[in-house]
Amino acid sequence: MPEVSPDLFRRWYRSFEEDTDDQAVYRPADFPFPPSRASRPSLEFRPGGGYVEYAAGAADRATPTRGSWEAEEDDAVRVRAGAGTRVLHIVAHDDQVLRIRK
Repeated sequence: MPEVSPDLFRRWYRSFEEDTDDQAVYRPADFPFPPSRASRPSLEFRPGGGYVEYAAGAADRATPTRGSWEAEEDDAVRVRAGAGTRVLHIVAHDDQVLRIRK
């Protein structure tokens, strides 16, 4: 299995303001986000393969969907959450930013 940097293991919040045509941008919780009307979607990678995806639920509160992740070749991560499976192609990440190809 390919190696995954420990920088990935945290909860990442979507930073819509920084998205590009081909990349979705995520930041850690301590990033100075501008105000948002609803909770920001987020995802969390945990050591050992745990994964949680958070989406706006009732009253705009984040609702978790638990699943798993596994590293694949070429900076790809396969995530399973709810009834779905998808591959996230990580363009770049460090302790301050996570960029995923759309």
